[in-house]
Amino acid sequence: MTNNERKIRKEAEILNLLTYLSNVEDKKSCEYEKLLQKIYTPIWDWILLCFNETDVRNAGVEIFHCIKRTLLKYDDGLGSSYMGYLYSSLENEIRHKKEKGEVKKFRMCTRDDYNRAIRLIKTAKEIGKNPFNEKVQIWLSKQCELDLDKVKDLILKYYQSQIVAEQITNNAGEEDSLFNTDAVQNNYLTPEERVFKTEYALDDLKKIERAFDECQERQKIYLSSFITLKVLQALERTFLIGQIVDLLQKRNFIDLELLNIFTLQAEMPTQSQLAVKFGKDEGYISNRISDFFEKVQQKSIN
Repeated sequence: MTNNERKIRKEAEILNLLTYLSNVEDKKSCEYEKLLQKIYTPIWDWILLCFNETDVRNAGVEIFHCIKRTLLKYDDGLGSSYMGYLYSSLENEIRHKKEKGEVKKFRMCTRDDYNRAIRLIKTAKEIGKNPFNEKVQIWLSKQCELDLDKVKDLILKYYQSQIVAEQITNNAGEEDSLFNTDAVQNNYLTPEERVFKTEYALDDLKKIERAFDECQERQKIYLSSFITLKVLQALERTFLIGQIVDLLQKRNFIDLELLNIFTLQAEMPTQSQLAVKFGKDEGYISNRISDFFEKVQQKSIN
């Protein structure tokens, strides 16, 4: 039996048990608990057929909670398949676990380095400057009596050590998983999010640059801000602040003012606010941005 045939068989077993599980109204009953325990086994078998075994073992605790969360929250009335919902949720959890492991490599080595980095960032923020700007870094090296290379290293390490919280607050005011969103549950990605689904971010950014080059000059004036906003929103799901700045600061489409606001962790403008700034209708802007990223997606396919 091939790997794909085993997956298909496990999926059928899971969906069959899910049907029985969904029909149990009392989620605290013994019947529900027994079915819950029973469905875990084929799900784990299926996971090992879909993902790298080492990654699965390293993220075992997160995967367990993810499985339970998807079983409790899945709604077949939304028109998405449970297997698609489960796969998307697990993929995000496993990736996030791997990212957290990578982040440890960027932690400050000493308390002195950490305190120096804090002072550098604070000094730059006090004058409203971007600490990643080379001229600002030269100024900081003189102000703090540090070598320029040391200043660059401390600033980069500081931002690389910042982690976005895993928990968000849902509409009911309750703590929820960052990955338990409508977009994940519906197994749907917007055009801009789909571009960054792949690990090849550098290649994707080059495609965005080529698509931006094809835009008319009058369009570039306002598209730059909206593209920057969307790209930042997509990248911050996967990359650390320092890495994002390194990826974006020299791109032809980037709005440096927005990147600076993002770097300083200040409140970002909304799409509505940007639309008002440029005197554009928000609906019109939404359509133009969606069209733009659809073109980028086509470049990825071609």
